[in-house]
Amino acid sequence: MFTLNYTENGTPRRHQLCPGETFVGRSPECDLLIDDVSISRRHAVFETSHDGCVLLDLGSRNGTYRNGIAVTRVELADGDTITLGQLAVRVHESLEEHLSLTDDQFVLDDDATVYRSVVQLDSVGPVEASVDAGRLLTLLADVGRLLVETDSLSEMLERVVQLVFDGVPADRCFLLLGGGDEPLTPRVVRQRDALDPTHVTISQTIVNRVMADRVALLAANAQLDKRLVGGESISIQNIRAFMCAPLWNRTDVIGILYADRPDVGRFSEADLDLFTALSNYAAVAIERARLTERVLVETQRRERLQRYHSPAVVEQIINTDVEGDAPFLAQERDVSLLFADLVGFTTRSEKLSPAEVAGLLNGCLASMSEAVFEQNGTLDKFIGDAVLAVFGAPLDQPDHHLRAVRTAIGIRRRMRELNRDRGGDPLLVRIAVNSGLVMAGDIGSPKRREYTVLGDVVNTASRMQSEIASPGQIVIGRATFDRVREQVSARPLGIQSLRGRSGRVEVFEVDG
Repeated sequence: MFTLNYTENGTPRRHQLCPGETFVGRSPECDLLIDDVSISRRHAVFETSHDGCVLLDLGSRNGTYRNGIAVTRVELADGDTITLGQLAVRVHESLEEHLSLTDDQFVLDDDATVYRSVVQLDSVGPVEASVDAGRLLTLLADVGRLLVETDSLSEMLERVVQLVFDGVPADRCFLLLGGGDEPLTPRVVRQRDALDPTHVTISQTIVNRVMADRVALLAANAQLDKRLVGGESISIQNIRAFMCAPLWNRTDVIGILYADRPDVGRFSEADLDLFTALSNYAAVAIERARLTERVLVETQRRERLQRYHSPAVVEQIINTDVEGDAPFLAQERDVSLLFADLVGFTTRSEKLSPAEVAGLLNGCLASMSEAVFEQNGTLDKFIGDAVLAVFGAPLDQPDHHLRAVRTAIGIRRRMRELNRDRGGDPLLVRIAVNSGLVMAGDIGSPKRREYTVLGDVVNTASRMQSEIASPGQIVIGRATFDRVREQVSARPLGIQSLRGRSGRVEVFEVDG
C-alpha cells in the first residue's frame, strides 16, 4: 500500500493510493484533486498494483520530478520525494493491510512484565549484566556493518528485522515508523522462515505506552473474544509473549520494533536487553539512511544548480526553496540578458587541431563564466563560442541591470588578461546587454527540459551583439542604460534597425 503525504494550503494531507490508476491534477475529474496553480489540470497518474507503483507525467506544464530529477515514467520506492509543479509529495509504502493497531488486546500477567527505560540505557553498560558477551559483540558487529554498508532506507529496515531474528527467538517481527505529526505506519511485517503474515493486530495501548514513556516492554498479551462481550466470563485467545521497544534516536521516537512468539515464557530478560540495544542502534541506522537519502536528493539538486549559478546563488536557492524546484518553474520575470561572442573563432579554428580548439574554447568560456558568477548571474547556456547569461532570475535581483553591465566589463577585462600571453594574435569579444520582461524557467519537452529564457528581449539582445557590437565593444539597450546611467559611463549610438525585427532600438556603448 502506497500513501502520498503533502501539505496543501498549509494543511498536511495524506492520500492512500488504491489499486489501479489514480489521476492527479487541478481538474475536478481527477481522482486526487490538488488546488495548486503550479499543477496542471491533468498532471500525472499513479499506477498501483501488487508489483509496485509507477508514476507517469501526462505532459504537465511544469513537469514532474523524482528526488530532484525530471521524469516522464518512473517506478516509485518508499521514501521518494515527488515534485508536481511546486508541490513536494513524500511517498510511503505501508503494510497496513497486513498489520493494524487495536484496542482489543491486554497484558496478561503484570507480575511477569519487565520494563526497560531506553533513556537510561547507555551504549552497552546495563546490557552486559544479562546478555551473553558473544551475542552482544556479534550484534554490535552486525549493526556496525549495517551502518556502513546500507544506504537504502527500505533495505535498512529489512536488515534490522533480520537482525532481530538472528539475535532473539522471535517467531514474528514488525517494524513501524512514525511519531510526532507523522502517523505510525507498518514498514516491515515478517514471520520467521515463512510467508508474510496475512493480517496481524497489536495493541494500540502497548504501542502508546512504549512510545510515550520511552520504555522497552517484555510481557504476554491476549486478544478478547468479541463473541463473548457482555457475557459473564471473558474468553481470551491467541496468547503470545512479546517484546516491544521504541526506536529512539536520542531526541525523538521515530517508531517501534515489535517481536512476539506463541510460547509464553520463552523470552528472557537477556533477550529484552539485547532487543532494546538493537532498537537503539537500529534507530541510529534508520536516521542515517534517511539522512543519506536527503543528502542524495540535495546533491542532485546542487549539481543541477551549479551548472547555471554561482555558489552564492546555489546556497540561497537551497536555503529558501523548501518545496524543491520552484525557482525553475516557467514564469514572467524582469531580467537583464548578456550575450558575449568570441570574434572570428570559426576562422581561427581552421588553423588548429581539435584538441587545440577545445583547449582554447574551454579557457575562454571558463573565464567568461567566472565573470558571470562574480555578479551572481545565471549561466543560461553556451552557444558554440558564445555565452548567454541572465541576471534577475531565478532569484530576484533588483540591481540586475548593473550586475549585467559589470559582468560585461569583467568579461572584456578578463579577455585582455588572456591576450597578454597571445602576442599579436589577440582574442576579442562582442558583448550586448538588454533588459525587460521574459519567460524564464524550465522549458522543453517532457523528456528533456532546460532552464532558459524566451521573449523579444532575448532576441533583441542577440541581434544587438551580432549586428551592432564591434570587436571589443559593449553595447546596451535603452532600458538597461536608464537604470545604470548614474553608475556607468556610456555614450549613445543612436536608434538602430535589427534584422528580422520591425521595431528599432536605441543603443548605447559602454566606455572603458
